[in-house]
Amino acid sequence: MNFPLFIARRYLLSPKKQGVINIISLISITGITIGTAALVIILSVFNGIDLLLAEATGSFSPDLTITPARGKFITIDTALERNLERDPAILHYQPVIEETALATNGARMIPVTVKGVGPAYDRHVNLSRAIRIGRFALEKEGKPAAILGVGVASALQARLGVEHPPVTLYYPARAARSPLLPSLESASVYPVAIFSAQQEIDARYLVTGIDIARQLFHAGETCSKIEITLRDPRDTAALRARVPLDPSRYKLSNKRDLNASFYAMMRSEKLVIFLLLLFITGIASFNVIASISMLIIDKKEDLATYRALGTTPRQILSIFRLQGLMITAAGLVAGLLAGLALCLLQEHLGLVTLGQGSYLVEAYPVKVAGADILAIIVTVIAIGAIASHFPVRYLTREFSRE
Repeated sequence: MNFPLFIARRYLLSPKKQGVINIISLISITGITIGTAALVIILSVFNGIDLLLAEATGSFSPDLTITPARGKFITIDTALERNLERDPAILHYQPVIEETALATNGARMIPVTVKGVGPAYDRHVNLSRAIRIGRFALEKEGKPAAILGVGVASALQARLGVEHPPVTLYYPARAARSPLLPSLESASVYPVAIFSAQQEIDARYLVTGIDIARQLFHAGETCSKIEITLRDPRDTAALRARVPLDPSRYKLSNKRDLNASFYAMMRSEKLVIFLLLLFITGIASFNVIASISMLIIDKKEDLATYRALGTTPRQILSIFRLQGLMITAAGLVAGLLAGLALCLLQEHLGLVTLGQGSYLVEAYPVKVAGADILAIIVTVIAIGAIASHFPVRYLTREFSRE
C-alpha cells in the first residue's frame, strides 16, 4: 500500500492525543458538507426555475422566427413559402402580427402588445398550458375574442365573457385628418381567457385573431413575423443552414436569440449565487488548515520516527496533503449525497411549496444537472487542496531549517 496514503488514513480515523483535533476535523467535514449540499440544492433550484420559465416563455417563443431585416412587416413570397412547406423538419409555420396599441376598458387604459395569430396557433404552440382562467378562443358567439396576460387583465380590470363590455384597441390611422388631431383606428375584442407565462410577457401581451390585428395595424396581407414549429426542436441549427433566406429582407432567430436578455439574467444570477456559496464553503475550509496544523504539532514525535526509518521529507509532506484532501473528500461526498437526496425528495414529494397564490407549480422546481455536479466537485476539491497547502508549507520550512 502507498505509505503516505496509509498513514493519512490512519490519522483521519484514529483518535488523537488531543481530542480537540478530532472535533476540529469533524467541524471541517461538517462545514464542507453543508456548503456542498447548499451548492447542489441552490443550483438545482435555479435549473428548475430556468426550465420552468423557459417552458412558460415557450408559448410566445417558437423554435424559429423569421422577422423583417428592416421595417415592421414582411410578405411571404412564393419561394419562401415553398421552402417552408417542403422541409420535413418543419411541423408547422404561420404568420403572426405583433404591434403595440393602446388598450382601454372604461376609464382604464394601458399600452399593450397585440399578437394576432391564426386559429391553429394553440394547437402547435399550446398556449393553453399558460392559461389560468378561461379557454383559448379567437372568436366567441361570432364576436372577436382575446386572451389577456394576467398583468394586462389586472391593469384594465377586464371581465371575461361576451356579455361584458369589450376591450377597445386604438392605433394611429394611416391618413390623419390633422397633425394636431390624428385620427385613430379602433377594434373591439372580448376577453375570454387570462394567461400567466412570464412576468414581462404577462404585463404587456394581448392575443387575438390575425384578421383583427391586420385590420387595426393596416397590415393588409403582410405579417410581422413567421413563427416556425419544428418536429424536433434540436434541429434549429441544421434548419437555419438549410433554409435559404435573403439577409437583406429576412432575419432568422431561435428561442435564445429572442430571449437573450432573459437567459443572460438567469446565467448571471446563477453564477453570483454559485460564487457566494463557494466563498462560504471556502471560509468553512479554514477549519481544514487548523485541523492539519494541530495534527502536525500533535505528531511531531511520529515525524521523527518516520525520518529515522528512512521516510523522505516529500513522503511526509504527502501525508498531510492527503489528510487535507481526505477531509475535503469526506465532506464533499456527504454533501453531494445529502444535496441529491433532498433534491429528489423535493422533485417527487414537493416538500417546500411556494405558498398561497397563483403559480405555475405548487412546489419549488428542481433539476439536477451533471455539469453543475462536476463543477462543484472540481471547485471543492480545489479549495481543499489550497487549504492543505498552507500547513504543509509551514512543515516544509521546518524541514529546510534542519
